[in-house]
Amino acid sequence: MKKLLSFTLFCSVIVIASCSKSLNEPQASSTSTESTNTRNGRLSTSSKTDLLTSQTWVYYEYFTDFNTNPTNLVWKTNRSSNALNLALNQVQFYPNGTYTETDQNGTVYNGTWTFLNNETEVQVNNPIGTFTSTIQTLTTNRYEWLQNSTGNYGIMVPQNQVIDTTGGKLQLLTAQPWVYTEYFSNFSQSLPSLIWKTDKPNSPLNLAQNWVKYETNGTYMEIDQNGTVFYGTWTFLNNQTQVQVSNPIGTFTSDIMVLGTDRYEWLNVDGNTYGEMVHP
Repeated sequence: MKKLLSFTLFCSVIVIASCSKSLNEPQASSTSTESTNTRNGRLSTSSKTDLLTSQTWVYYEYFTDFNTNPTNLVWKTNRSSNALNLALNQVQFYPNGTYTETDQNGTVYNGTWTFLNNETEVQVNNPIGTFTSTIQTLTTNRYEWLQNSTGNYGIMVPQNQVIDTTGGKLQLLTAQPWVYTEYFSNFSQSLPSLIWKTDKPNSPLNLAQNWVKYETNGTYMEIDQNGTVFYGTWTFLNNQTQVQVSNPIGTFTSDIMVLGTDRYEWLNVDGNTYGEMVHP
């Protein structure tokens, strides 16, 4: 695989040559003083300038062709093989309207930034050019942006972010229900396909109804994308590194990739499907 990459935070030109777990009962989203829903994403009720400038942001995931299908995952932090390596990329916005960015080659760019359109967009200027993106989500621990002109979509998190694992895996898994934010197919291939994301209106699958609740007694309940309810059992395997569920459809085993107080990510043992879940 060969690729030509010209990359800055909000614009990358990439030329590349060359159901296991269904899940999740719709519940009313819990109210929070930290964030509110806006369009397809979340914008915190705190000052957007404060939120954007209080962190050094690094990439958690990066997608191409977000406005079409298939949408390709080209970078993910906990994935061993990625089409791009964005491990060095980071950006710091400053309250005075300047910003500093490091690209995938370690090159540092200095420039300026500003909000546009009632603070729903961010525009940056650097020696490469001027790039504008729509804010999809902006909270203290997550910044998601979409560049409509290219279809590039970035998910950024604070540098050195630590996953809160307080309470242990049993408590973390069973404390609250889980719903999907992202779902991938062909995860073992070079370019996994994003087939569900909550703010992607043309997702090939609609997992808005999916819901799952694990109980401490080893039972669980899930609702699939058709509204069908399944009851079954679940257990940890291999020193709590895997979760196995059994229901009338069959038995399914997945590796726990991330499990914290507010996020659960799993990879099916066949390596093909990957789910990202949060609390409703």
